[in-house]
Amino acid sequence: MSAPMISVAGIRGIVGDSLVPEEFVKFTAAFTSTLTNKVVVVGSDTRPSRHMLRPLVMGACMATGCRVLDLGVCPTPTIGLMTRRLGAGGGIAITASHNPLQWNALKFFSDEGTFLVGPPFDRVMERYRSSDFDYQPFDHLGAVDTVTDPTGPHLEKILSVVDVERIRRARFALAVDLCNGAGVALVPALLERLNCRATIVFGDPDHAFERPAEPLAENIGALCQAVRSAGAAVGFALDPDADRLALVDETGRPIGEERTLTLAARAVLQGVPPPRPPLVANLSTTRAVDDVAAEFGTRVVRTRIGEAHVVEGMRAAGAVIGGEGNGGVIYPAVHLGRDAATGIALLLDAMAARGKTLSELNAEVPDYALVKNKVGVEGKKIDKILARLRQTFATEAVETSDLDGLKISLRDSWVHVRPSGTEPIVRVFAEAPTVQAARALADRAMRCVAGT
Repeated sequence: MSAPMISVAGIRGIVGDSLVPEEFVKFTAAFTSTLTNKVVVVGSDTRPSRHMLRPLVMGACMATGCRVLDLGVCPTPTIGLMTRRLGAGGGIAITASHNPLQWNALKFFSDEGTFLVGPPFDRVMERYRSSDFDYQPFDHLGAVDTVTDPTGPHLEKILSVVDVERIRRARFALAVDLCNGAGVALVPALLERLNCRATIVFGDPDHAFERPAEPLAENIGALCQAVRSAGAAVGFALDPDADRLALVDETGRPIGEERTLTLAARAVLQGVPPPRPPLVANLSTTRAVDDVAAEFGTRVVRTRIGEAHVVEGMRAAGAVIGGEGNGGVIYPAVHLGRDAATGIALLLDAMAARGKTLSELNAEVPDYALVKNKVGVEGKKIDKILARLRQTFATEAVETSDLDGLKISLRDSWVHVRPSGTEPIVRVFAEAPTVQAARALADRAMRCVAGT
């Protein structure tokens, strides 16, 4: 049996292997035992294992004296937003996000609705390791209350930050791939309010995922075909917990999840008067965000990979928008967390405001070729890999960062190698002006990973 993966991205693993039922109970009890405010918001994505895990998580909450506010199936950003809105002491999302169907996870939220990080997360792990749980006697157990309309406040918040009537007048025809995931609880209602005619691909939450969970170009062929068949203005692809968003233009061409933050950030910055605060993005996000920042006289602050780290950076910088190149748009005016539905609204508003197609908006921002590879960690020693990488590129490096793994910037390209916090893999990213150059750069890095 393998061990669960523990990071700021949650406690995740394969159900029945690296995450057995008692581990879900222990991690939940450890989290709730650290809370002084014993109200906890709980929601999940649509993975079949939720039917087994939700009672375990809620039972552990009640055993430690917590009142559970049950959101049912809903997007991860909704859980964060509602944790803060409902005045809860914390929140729990039962979701493994982009991981395959056999995985599941626990993501813990602070009372501010952001992922738990730093000392609060360390206290949870201390409780877990010591089995120091705040179990209560029978007459002090918690209870469960069902929240009616759990996504309603999230929907209204999104609508408040865009020009709804402008979007409605555009009468967009869209195609949306929901991966049979939690986005079903929010996105169709959003599109209806925006007067969009939507062709839904994989929109049944009672069925298992019908494509791989990550909305990568190679996984969203059905959406591309739906865009072409419906004559849609744009296609949107989500991951199962609706915090990532990938784009397909009006020709049915996937333009990639890296362009989501780039285009959303440009749309937001156009409405912010100077001096504009910096953008915040993780180390592996495309350099196109730097071009967007330069266009508006600001800069990009880079952080470690992971939503929690980006949010910390955004708070410190006073950023109006930030996120990650995996399709994660973080817009604090709605919620300090990655949010696919907010990304959809921002991009539709930009298209309506400019009277341009997605491909036209995309063409206004420099594009680069970004190659993403991954390798299993078995038998790999990350320190040795990074040492080989540093040596290989020593004479070409313009700048290096060991903030998260090792990123080496060259004259017109960069390469980044790091161990994943969500899967037992090493990730290799390389970006360059052309696909050929990016692949060549990635191949050199992959040889460092392989030890050859």
